[in-house]
Amino acid sequence: MGALTTTSYAAKHRKIIGNTWSQNRYTFEEAIERYKGLDFDGIEAFPGQEVSKNLPGARMGPELNKEQRDYVKKLLKDANMKLVSFGVTGTGNNPAYAEQLCEFAKDMGIERILTEDSLYMWPIWEEIAAKYGVTMCVHNHATDNGNQYVDTELVKKYLKNYKHVKSGADVGHMGRSGIDPAKSLKTLKGKIAQLHFKDISKFGDIGAYCVPLGQGENMVKEMLQELDKQGYDGPFILEYEAEWDNNIESIKECIEFLRKN
Repeated sequence: MGALTTTSYAAKHRKIIGNTWSQNRYTFEEAIERYKGLDFDGIEAFPGQEVSKNLPGARMGPELNKEQRDYVKKLLKDANMKLVSFGVTGTGNNPAYAEQLCEFAKDMGIERILTEDSLYMWPIWEEIAAKYGVTMCVHNHATDNGNQYVDTELVKKYLKNYKHVKSGADVGHMGRSGIDPAKSLKTLKGKIAQLHFKDISKFGDIGAYCVPLGQGENMVKEMLQELDKQGYDGPFILEYEAEWDNNIESIKECIEFLRKN
């Protein structure tokens, strides 16, 4: 008889979110259809995705009118899915647009908005996000994008005075940049609202691509150990950036990995 295996409490209760950017070759409606039946706890949408072939010109974001928003809400309701996060977006340092994004989030039930806005906008986001009951999450790309937020020491330093502005780190871009993602998550302890959680084909390679969790070089087990130690209970966003036309099976593998490890 083989040895019994156990699944940790943390693994059983992970919040796993599907990102429609992984289906950016499709409309939002098609992405939802492709995600039906997967063991997701919610959906993250990205700005600019075409909503549906039935709504020419309608794209995800605060510009959607009531009829278009109602269409999206019905898609989600029929699929028994919840839209919980939106991004990556930005305001161009425009406070009025930040308010539009937060109004859109509140109307759609979105809890977090993911941006790479400048430090100038953080106090403005703090005020507006508090007003609408959402959290602004600071996202990072890799060093080849010139993004300063991949430096988690800097992010931690500037987050200390905020309640409604937190980290929404992308660990895949950290690994591509040669930055230890587990150490970075330790640095951000207590300030992480959500994560783009990824494994990559080769650590330290800007050209690396996503692979199913546990099959690459991005220290996935070490990251999970660190997050479990912290008691992290936020979402794991599966933004799978590879196999663009047919990545559902790989995404399923990622979900199964997170449910068991």
